[in-house]
Amino acid sequence: MRRELTLEAMPQAILELIDKVENLQTDISELKEHYHPTTDEPMICIDEACKILHRAKSTVYALTQMHKIPYYQPGKMLQFKKSELMAWMESGRHNVTSKTQEQMLDDMQQGIHHKPKSNWRMK
Repeated sequence: MRRELTLEAMPQAILELIDKVENLQTDISELKEHYHPTTDEPMICIDEACKILHRAKSTVYALTQMHKIPYYQPGKMLQFKKSELMAWMESGRHNVTSKTQEQMLDDMQQGIHHKPKSNWRMK
């Protein structure tokens, strides 16, 4: 979709280009304001990853083989980033709500739907 430029259309085309460049400069400035470069985080070895995850080395190896945890393998050695391991641990967090004693009793009683045994009597 290339259009032919004539000498008469050249000033209009140049104005359009200037507008587009100015829009791009504005967009780039806005992106720079929102861009927060991450600092280069040092890589850690599997021993340090085991300490962070509180898991045995064999478990960490198994998790990497199943691609469950984030890892890097530039050569033969596995490497990790602490922030990624912490984020992975946080993603497995379960929310727990505190219940009153009455709510827990109601929850337990909802599952009971049987008749008492025939030999049960009140004395």
